[in-house]
Amino acid sequence: MKKKIFRYRYFIIFLLYFIVVSYLSKNATLVFEWKVIMQNFADYHDYYYLGKPSAYMPPLYPYYLLLIQSIFKIPQWIMISCILQSVILFFSVLSLVQSFKENDKNKNNYFIAFVCIIFFPPILLGSTKISSFALTISIFNVFFALLLKLSKKITHKNLVLISIVSILGLYIRYEFLFLMILSAFVLILYKRIKYYSLLLLLAFIFIAYLPWCIRNYEKIGTFHYSTSLSYNFAKGNHEKYDIFSSDNFPYDPSKKIILTDEYLRTHYENEKQIDTYLNQLNKNFISTHPKLFIENSLKKIGINFLNYYPGNYNFSGNTVPYLYSISLLVFNLLLIYILFQKSRSGFTFQAAFLGILFIFYLLFYSIAPLPRYFLLYFPLFFLFVFQYFSCKIQSVLLKANNGNYF
Repeated sequence: MKKKIFRYRYFIIFLLYFIVVSYLSKNATLVFEWKVIMQNFADYHDYYYLGKPSAYMPPLYPYYLLLIQSIFKIPQWIMISCILQSVILFFSVLSLVQSFKENDKNKNNYFIAFVCIIFFPPILLGSTKISSFALTISIFNVFFALLLKLSKKITHKNLVLISIVSILGLYIRYEFLFLMILSAFVLILYKRIKYYSLLLLLAFIFIAYLPWCIRNYEKIGTFHYSTSLSYNFAKGNHEKYDIFSSDNFPYDPSKKIILTDEYLRTHYENEKQIDTYLNQLNKNFISTHPKLFIENSLKKIGINFLNYYPGNYNFSGNTVPYLYSISLLVFNLLLIYILFQKSRSGFTFQAAFLGILFIFYLLFYSIAPLPRYFLLYFPLFFLFVFQYFSCKIQSVLLKANNGNYF
C-alpha cells in the first residue's frame, strides 16, 4: 500500500493542489486595470488601455484572458482562468524539479522540494488571482529548466523548445529580454553553445517577436518592445516617492500633480507622447536630484534583498510583513553562503548563472520594487539551496554509516 501511494505521490498531490486552487479561485475578480483592458478588447478588437492603443505590457496575458473568456462563455470564466494558470504553474515547477533531479542520486528528496514550492503561500495565493504572475513564473520555470538541460547537452529538441518558451517569455514580461541576454552570456562564457547556433536561435526568437514591435509602430508610432520601463522608472523615482509603498504613481514636480493612468491618457494623444514625457521626467529627476536618486536606489536594492514591503498585505499590523521578510532574508543569506562555497572550488555553470541572476534581480527591480518580483525566481533559487543541503546531509549520513560499519 505504501509503495502504491509513493508511486502515485505526484498524482495525489496534484489532486490536493487542484482542490486548494479551485477553492482559492472561486472569488477571483477582475480588478480595475483588467476590467478596462477586457472592455477595450470588446470595443476595439485590439489591445487598448483607456481607449488608446497600448504597449504598456506585452500582450500574452491579456490575450490569454480573452481566449479563456471566448471559450468558457459563462460567469465562472474568471475562476476557470485562475485554475488553469495554477495548473500550468504546477507542471512548470515539476519541469524545473525534473531538471535538478536528472543528475542527482537522491531523486526522491525532490518531492519534498516540489511540495514546498507549489504550496508556498505567496506563490499559491498569487497564482489564484487575475494577474500575469502565474503565467510569468511558469514560463520562467520552464525556461530555466531548459537552460539547465542545454548547459549539459545541446540537442535540436531543446533548442526548439527553448526558442518557443523564449518567444512566450518576451510576450509576457519585458525583463525577459534581459534574461535571454544574461543566459546567452553565461552559455558563451562556459562554452556550452557555439556562436552561430546562438545567433540563429536569437534571430529566430526576435523574428517571431517582430510582429508585436511592428504593431506598436503602426498603432503608437514607436518601434517599441514595451513602454512600461519608462512608466515604472518614473513611478519609482521622484521627490514624493515612498519606498515602503507599492501605491506609487509618477509625479510631475512642475505641475505638482500625481500622474495617474487616467490623467496621462486624457492629456496626451498617444502612448508615444506619454513615454517621451515620462522619460524626460526621469532625466530631469536624475539631473536635478542625483543624491536622492542614488539614495532611493540603494534603499530599493535593500528592500529587494530584505523583501520587506509593509502595506502590501491584506493584514493589519506588521506581523506578516516582518515574518515574510525575516524568512526570505535567512533564505537569501543561505543562497549567498552557498554561492560563496561554490566559488571556492570554481563556479559551475549553474552556480554562475544563479549568482548573476540574483544580482540582476537586486538591481533591475530597484526601478520600482514589488513583492511578487522575487517570487518569479524563488523556485529556481529554492531548488539550488535545497540541492546543496540535501547533498550535504546525504554526505554526513553516508560518513556516519561508514563509521558505524567499521
